[in-house]
Amino acid sequence: MNNIKKKKCLLIIPKSFYSFHNFLTEALNELGYEVAIANEEYPENTIGKLMGKLGIPLLLTTTRRVVKRDFLIGRGYDLALIIKGRGISNELISDIKDVCPMIVGYNFDSFGYHNAPLKWYKNVDRYCTFDYKDADKYSLPIVELFSSLSKELGEKEISYTISAIVRNHSNRLKFIDDIFKVIDVEKRFIYIYEQNLFTFCINFINSPILYLKYAKYISFKSLNYQEYIRVLHGSNFTIDYAHPKQSGMTMRCLEALSTQTKVISNNPFLMRNSNFSERNAIIFNETKSNSDIKKQFDQIFSITPDKAHRKMSNFIKDLLNNN
Repeated sequence: MNNIKKKKCLLIIPKSFYSFHNFLTEALNELGYEVAIANEEYPENTIGKLMGKLGIPLLLTTTRRVVKRDFLIGRGYDLALIIKGRGISNELISDIKDVCPMIVGYNFDSFGYHNAPLKWYKNVDRYCTFDYKDADKYSLPIVELFSSLSKELGEKEISYTISAIVRNHSNRLKFIDDIFKVIDVEKRFIYIYEQNLFTFCINFINSPILYLKYAKYISFKSLNYQEYIRVLHGSNFTIDYAHPKQSGMTMRCLEALSTQTKVISNNPFLMRNSNFSERNAIIFNETKSNSDIKKQFDQIFSITPDKAHRKMSNFIKDLLNNN
């Protein structure tokens, strides 16, 4: 009979962020952790999200009360892992330390986009970021995200020259339009996800002409994951757009590496990653002329990049600094 006691992990995470908490839980289970999952903020509803977005201090009080009551009192952990942590306070960090010897924090946003951890990140045992600028400014270790692919795909067969599968925000429509003005291709796949009527109104007001131009590609339903992977794997290039306030490498880029798909991105920091070079990535911004971009596109069009698959286990290992 196996009497080995499982290690325990408290995972504090925004549970509404796709299936990130499920991926993490599975990986932690494989490392021998029994995982308890708490949301990053309470109340765990629209009111809580609104309080977090507006930075209302009451959120810190309600989050601390719920986490203490439901996850800390009478319990003990070997590891506490805080992802993002918009409702976290220094007082709650202190409470967690009372029942856990190791607290690790991670931000898959930049501080410019999500600044709540600036108040508490120095009080945890290890804090990492995906954002290159923040890593430089605050002397933090970079831990790249991961590819969501869990299994090997078949032989790569190109169906689309360029694919663009994006959630509509900031200047993404303009970025897509600018790319297709320079690189005019017929075999393309465009899918633009609009979250709700509120974001629809804001985005339409910001870019009415572009919105009408790309209206047939816009949907209020996100693309099915299997279809997303099918399109990405069947693309020669895919479009990646980093938020203007962020310099970290997106999961899209890591999934492109897994599917041997080349990337057209606005993020020059992509080239800091050893898996990217001018053979599999085009940086599309004001630092390059249109003619240089078109020239690079033509030069690497027929190249099939090497596959590089960053698994969740790689992410966890780097996050916990388990060399």
